[in-house]
Amino acid sequence: MRETAESRDLATVGSRRRSRRIDPAIARISPRGRAVIIGVTGGIGAGKSTVCAVFEKAGARVIDADSTGHEVLRDPIVIRNLTDVFGREILDADGQIARRELGKRAFASDKNREKLNAIVWQPLRQLLLDKIYAALDREPTRPVVVDAALLVERGDPKKIVDVLVVVTAPEALRIQRTMTRLGISRAEVMARLSAQLPEEDKVSVADFVVVNDKTPAVCRQRARAIWNKLQCEER
Repeated sequence: MRETAESRDLATVGSRRRSRRIDPAIARISPRGRAVIIGVTGGIGAGKSTVCAVFEKAGARVIDADSTGHEVLRDPIVIRNLTDVFGREILDADGQIARRELGKRAFASDKNREKLNAIVWQPLRQLLLDKIYAALDREPTRPVVVDAALLVERGDPKKIVDVLVVVTAPEALRIQRTMTRLGISRAEVMARLSAQLPEEDKVSVADFVVVNDKTPAVCRQRARAIWNKLQCEER
């Protein structure tokens, strides 16, 4: 049964039995002795970074899919494929991808978004797996957290992570947070929201849910409750 970290009962946070259909590249690393791999996902502006910061402070290594995606966008092959589809107008003066311009074009329609994902997802997934592999190879007993907005959208997340934590928040809060953080318009935020699965779909496959509908301090408290539960299960 999925558990929700809410203020009503932080002491009883639990989890469903975790699947181990992990990617073979990761399974090769001491499959019975390695640390847990935790996926943190949720809609844009939900508060994934706040939850990941709690896990990192507690000792986990955090791998950020967003910054990893920026690395992918610097790959010459990816740049060429993207400009073939979206035009050279997505390049900046240095010949690199101008992410905001790419976002405007990619999120203009479902068809364009799928074209973007078809180009970017596989190299991004491979780079994430490489980083997870390297982290566990260096420190097999240190938990790894993968902060990724599209873990559920792009297939079975349990092929990458052991445990899935979904962060949710009211849509109005998510819109305001994203406009402030990225400096983009409400229309641009709505286009990105429409590209993601509804929160209820993500919650339906979660092992844990953090409801981020109050202050950052409350969100951190709820995240710590999940971390403590996971550490108890790993012992």
